[in-house]
Amino acid sequence: MAETSNTSSSPYAPDKFVDRDEEINQIINLLKQSQPRVRAVVIDGDRGAGKSWFSLHLQRTIFKKQITGVTSWLFSLWSAGENYHPEGDKAQANERFVREGEKLTLDEFLELIIKSLKIELPPNPNLAEKVDSIRRYVQSHVDSRFVLILDSAYESDWFLLEQLETHFLGNLLTLSNFFVIVTGRGRPYPWKVPFLIEAIRFGLGKFTVDQIKEQLKKFGLSSALSVNEIYDIGLGWPLFTEQLARVKDRAEALDIAADILFAVIPAYERTEVREYFEALCPLDGFGETEAAVMVQAYKQSDKKEDGRAICRKMNETRLVSWKNGRYEMNQPVQNILRQYFPIKDKEAWIRLQKAAYCHFKAQAEERSMERFRPFFEELAEKHAKALSKAGIRDPQPCPERKPEEAMS
Repeated sequence: MAETSNTSSSPYAPDKFVDRDEEINQIINLLKQSQPRVRAVVIDGDRGAGKSWFSLHLQRTIFKKQITGVTSWLFSLWSAGENYHPEGDKAQANERFVREGEKLTLDEFLELIIKSLKIELPPNPNLAEKVDSIRRYVQSHVDSRFVLILDSAYESDWFLLEQLETHFLGNLLTLSNFFVIVTGRGRPYPWKVPFLIEAIRFGLGKFTVDQIKEQLKKFGLSSALSVNEIYDIGLGWPLFTEQLARVKDRAEALDIAADILFAVIPAYERTEVREYFEALCPLDGFGETEAAVMVQAYKQSDKKEDGRAICRKMNETRLVSWKNGRYEMNQPVQNILRQYFPIKDKEAWIRLQKAAYCHFKAQAEERSMERFRPFFEELAEKHAKALSKAGIRDPQPCPERKPEEAMS
């Protein structure tokens, strides 16, 4: 595994930002409307899509230099790891970045806004008085625009989001000159305020090969890997480009890319959770049963694994999503692990493919699963082909399941 110091990325710099003109223009056009019906923007994207840099670009460049009459605040509500500080050595005015293990309270949140607006409060104000003081200030500056950016919101403490929505956002968003921009990945927060439910929504997409070339040029980097190799490994997600350009070969690139992915997991549980992802990366999707089967095969243990606990822990990372009745890994995670893991441990990769083959073969033979037989046969065949590609042309006989396993 690569040293974690290698996974630190450069802080945001305006001259290194690769333009996302379409997305930025949508936001600027919204702010220029005199009576906007929509006052919230929700931006999603997988790990590495550049959401934090986009938030910083809006805060430090667009709202400060390219559009007038805007007062904005940036709250990054979740830390992407001990080595990732896109804001630089310290946050600038009207910014607050939460560090790993730190929790932001609603009072701290309101105090930063009140201080930045230089609002005078009565002695010992309560929560309602603080919110009302901000509302009155915004309401009295009708020719100005006020923008709150909540970066990494979905990954953050949802109790804080509930407090913000209940006591602050629901109140301020009724004003036509107050706006909210939310970024996040994974399971979206279930907003209740109509303005947030009806928000403009878009995702930050992957970079093209040409945009990666532009990114390398702006960072002043030449790479041992070709631009196409960087694209294949990082799938066009901008977070990976800088680090992949610094490696000597593809094997090191995959190692670094995997470390970047899992830097979002707290250090004390990173190794364990990463093993879950490595164990399940051969599958396109999984449930609790598959999680238990694959992790047990990965560990080569007789101990029965707790599939529910495994799925819960993986879901907490926001690197998986619930789709089509199953968990699916985010695209960059699965892409990188499927390239990386066979190089890291080919024997384990083969063992996992065999475990998947046997599991789905057994599912296909279950009488209770009769109507799903073609589906499970197709999955078993897929893993048989993966085994053949790895040099195992004829999978060994699968172990017979005990009666209680067949019924579970």
